[in-house]
Amino acid sequence: MEAGPDIAVVIGAWDRRAYLGAAVDSVLRQTLPRDRFEIVVTKNFSDPELESRLAAERVVALRDDDRRIGRWLLRAVGATRAPLVAFLDDDDAFEPDRLARVVDAFAAHPEVVLYRNRVRVIDGAGADVPPDRWRGHEVDAALDGPALRLLGAGTEAARLDLGFRTAHASFNSSTMVVRRELLSGAGADRFRAAQLPDSALYLLAALGPGAIALDPARRTRFRFYDLNVTHRVAWLADAARDYRRFGEFAAATGHPGFASWLAAEGDHFDRMYRGGRIVESVDHVAPRREVAALSADYLRYLAVHPRERAFTLDVWGAAGYGAGYLVAPGLARRVLRARPTAPRR
Repeated sequence: MEAGPDIAVVIGAWDRRAYLGAAVDSVLRQTLPRDRFEIVVTKNFSDPELESRLAAERVVALRDDDRRIGRWLLRAVGATRAPLVAFLDDDDAFEPDRLARVVDAFAAHPEVVLYRNRVRVIDGAGADVPPDRWRGHEVDAALDGPALRLLGAGTEAARLDLGFRTAHASFNSSTMVVRRELLSGAGADRFRAAQLPDSALYLLAALGPGAIALDPARRTRFRFYDLNVTHRVAWLADAARDYRRFGEFAAATGHPGFASWLAAEGDHFDRMYRGGRIVESVDHVAPRREVAALSADYLRYLAVHPRERAFTLDVWGAAGYGAGYLVAPGLARRVLRARPTAPRR
């Protein structure tokens, strides 16, 4: 009987088309023989020319308009059969040897349920961004090392810490590969509800019985540009909901301290979302009544969440824009548009 593929690559594209071809090409150019991996592209649009090209390359193309990212990706996983599943965002890319390295790592360590490598940052044109302009979670110096780091049974606290606090191993699903069983049963139910697939994947592995492999090598090219999902205010609301769910999961699996931290992160994202809505409404010249309602809601939120009341511009700037807009809308909008862009860290 013919052996099936070792690994499946699920590429997700929502609305964006510009980089999808490059993402697919980065998989097709892998050093791993083509018969050892399968590719599924799931997208919320039709493109006959693209679909014809994908079919010629033996790539399965799905049309799926479900806005719940976990459900959307899980259906694409269901169209694959390999025991290992890699994820790739439409605007990211793999280094040529990534799949071969991943398959070897799982073969050498059968206890591993999730593998994660680090990123190399590129810009919207695909050019390398100098490392001194990478942000902290892209550098992830805490994950420096000469070889694969294995976190096995009994290391749940260390896994959680590396995933969310001292390092950012839960960042970017394009860096992650899982064994299929991680997304079955209860794991599938939890992933199905997620809007942050990278954090959900990592948390499922961190709170489960299998091991996590953290590769210090930079085998994923992460594209940082203006259309990243995390630049959208709506993403902050998704993050708030998911982090609160993550906290409930951590509490149910016996990690109350980390559950509290995750819940607090959910509150932080919620505060940022509410502030972001004020800024958006001022920028879009919304009616004053709407801005007043959003500003009042923001102040009420700060009143009942004292940990979010730091005396910083990040916290009080949104309320200031809202108040200024009610008094002098033109001046508030000029101040908003003149504000400096935060430098890359």
